[in-house]
Amino acid sequence: MSDMQTLSPPAASAPPAAAAAAPAVWSGAIPAAFAQGGSFIKAFEESPALTALFKKPGFELIYINAVGRRWLDPESVGTFGSLTMQEIFGVNSLSLLKNQILLKTSVFGKWSGACTLRDAWGSELAVQATITEHAGEKQAAARFLCLQATQKAGGHDTDEAESGLSDHELLHALLESLPDSIFFKDLHSRFIRVNKAMAQKIGGVEPAALIGHTDFDYFTAEHAQPTYESEQEIIRTGQPVIELEEKETWPDGHVTWVATTKLPLRDRTGCVIGTYGISRDITARKEAEEQKQSLQLQLQLAQKLESIGRLAAGIAHEINTPSQFITDNTHFLVNAFKQLREVLEAHQALRARAGAEGVCAEEAARALAVEKAAEVDYLAAEIPRTLEQTLEGLGRVARIVRSLKEFSHPNNTQSTAADLNRAIENAVTVTRHEWKYVAEVILELDPELPPVPCVVDEFNQVMLNLLVNAAHAIGSAQKAAGSSELGRITIRTRFDDQRALIDVQDTGIGIPPGIRHRVFEPFFTTKEMGKGTGQGLTLVHAVIVQHHQGEVDFTTEVGRGTTFHLKLPRHKPQPRTSPT
Repeated sequence: MSDMQTLSPPAASAPPAAAAAAPAVWSGAIPAAFAQGGSFIKAFEESPALTALFKKPGFELIYINAVGRRWLDPESVGTFGSLTMQEIFGVNSLSLLKNQILLKTSVFGKWSGACTLRDAWGSELAVQATITEHAGEKQAAARFLCLQATQKAGGHDTDEAESGLSDHELLHALLESLPDSIFFKDLHSRFIRVNKAMAQKIGGVEPAALIGHTDFDYFTAEHAQPTYESEQEIIRTGQPVIELEEKETWPDGHVTWVATTKLPLRDRTGCVIGTYGISRDITARKEAEEQKQSLQLQLQLAQKLESIGRLAAGIAHEINTPSQFITDNTHFLVNAFKQLREVLEAHQALRARAGAEGVCAEEAARALAVEKAAEVDYLAAEIPRTLEQTLEGLGRVARIVRSLKEFSHPNNTQSTAADLNRAIENAVTVTRHEWKYVAEVILELDPELPPVPCVVDEFNQVMLNLLVNAAHAIGSAQKAAGSSELGRITIRTRFDDQRALIDVQDTGIGIPPGIRHRVFEPFFTTKEMGKGTGQGLTLVHAVIVQHHQGEVDFTTEVGRGTTFHLKLPRHKPQPRTSPT
């Protein structure tokens, strides 16, 4: 039983390496039965059957004859090295090797039967094999297993004189040349054969290096888990999957798309022994579709903004008219009250003197009672303060109307020199309803910032999206902490010789590491249904990077917040030309 434990298959078995063209060199003590003047070795080399010797207890390969080297390494590109028996046996025969072959040879000294061997390409060779156990020449404790095998129908063609190509050679030609990814997997979704294109795509390795591995070894669980589940469903039901679009997420964060057809892999008796399939890369098509969807969404957004802009401009005009005459009337009341205050003070002086000199004492006392009942002193102090607050509120209305009119004013789609500080102030004003209950906005705007060439409407939309995102992030942080304490949104501007630099910093929940690489992807959002379209940051990236040839990135810390960094060229960039 210890032999079987020694030979437990690893999580991912290595494929047999290639054999040298020259006969293999013996290593270790030669079994006594095969050490008779080298005649047996010569016979092995000339034998039409594969012959290999393995040393116990590790079952290392110490010899394989010419037929074995030709079968297991048709291209003769390397050496067999220190392989073990389990690395030469086919994936589907490992269980047989562990549970029957080693046990019977240990007890009876011999086993015969059908099994599969694995070549350097990862193909399973159907063979009729006999395995016998022998003692070493120098020490009885040294034990060896001798494997002798002949191919069954359907194996490699061993008749070198036979004309034409074998099925195996045809399959090999197909796997070597087809640009699509082709794979064969066992019942546990382990690769048992892949083509050259797939091996190059996964890691730039030879196909044999993937044998025994799974998708979990090369992709993130986001892709590997559903792939595994779909293959197990095919094995369970026998139903193929046709043209399934799969999103492949790689450990370094980049994403590719494939259209995959998977089918059940059956043996000659019709039993499902795994899956196989072909995947065609459709990344370019998906990117084009996403770009088209993004452009359509941006067009819809632009049309919506245009409609909202017209509506806002009309509302601003309607608000502006009454607010203007209310402001004028309030200014009139301020001036009028100053005059009435003078009359009131004169009246109070006259009433006080009349009461003191006893002239019209009764009328003076009545006037004093009326003053006290009306709280004239309180009104004299509060009315001016009330009028000041009214004027302050009307001033705020005026600023909102002005910002709304500027923000919604239809601008030319051409780049013009713009006051970014003014645009930022307007964006802060018109988004006040989004952030006023969750944060305070702090502006650290460089007053020396020169005009910057940009499309003002697009920059307005960028700032609008970033402010709304910041407010939502802070709201999420408050909800997670169970707190109502206001957060902070800080907007800074500065510049250097080449660029205008804009930072939008929030004290929100931060961006988790697992999704940071996706924040600019179209339609990706972590917000709850109805609160985000997944296009806000995509639009920010498109406007700054594609339309203005600038840069956008971010720094973030979970639980502490995120800062988006925008960099716009201070000088009008040359239009980008498409590659010819």
